Parts: sequence; structure tokens; C-alpha cells
Amino acid sequence: MKTIKAEILMIEGAPFPVIKEIYDPSNERRNGTITPEAPIVITGQNLDMLTWESTNLYLVSSVNDRMLIECEDIHKYSDDKIYMTVPDISEGEYFLALMILMKDKESFLYIFPISLVVQFAQSKWHD
Repeated sequence: MKTIKAEILMIEGAPFPVIKEIYDPSNERRNGTITPEAPIVITGQNLDMLTWESTNLYLVSSVNDRMLIECEDIHKYSDDKIYMTVPDISEGEYFLALMILMKDKESFLYIFPISLVVQFAQSKWHD
């Protein structure tokens, strides 16, 4: 597996996904704070690529970039939005990563430059 930059894919003419915003409805935040085992809405461009069979979306820990946590529940909401359920993961900082599986069995990993902070949900009624 090779780690690649978006510029390489753009040069080859691939419609590469661009993430503009991540919204967590459970905590009503748009600042990159997400809740485990809860849905998030990802807004951007070319996001349908994230739902292709030849791609997989992962969360990569900022502490251990070799640990890939697969995000399996991903659905297209509209042309510029997808939603996914955050896996059951520990609190901490993560990055979304896209693995592209090529026909020759080689795979490439692109790590999006958007930091996500996983926090357990707190009740709105909590002091």
C-alpha cells in the first residue's frame, strides 16, 4: 500500500473527493468533533467516489497512522453529501482516509487533511 497525494490523482484526471464540512447531528457541531457509533454528514465534491466498490473509507489515528479503522456504513445522501456511521472507537484525534483498490491488486491510501476529534456524547441536560 502506498500513501498518495490528491495532486497525483488530479493529474491523472480522476474526480477526487473534496471534503468541505463534517457535521455531527448528535452533538450539533460542525467543528470536527464526532461521536462514536453515531451518524455524521460529510459535505463536499465528488463524494460518490467514497461509495464505490473499489474504494474504502477509514479512520486513521493521529497517534498510530498504521492503524486503519474501516468505516463500513456509508450512504450517498445527495450529489454533495454522504452520511456514515462512526465506528465504535476510542476518544482521540483521527483523520479520514480513502483507500483506492486498483485492478492489479495494488492499493493507494489518501489521508484527508481534516482532523476529527472523537468525544463521547454528553447529554444536553448535563451540568
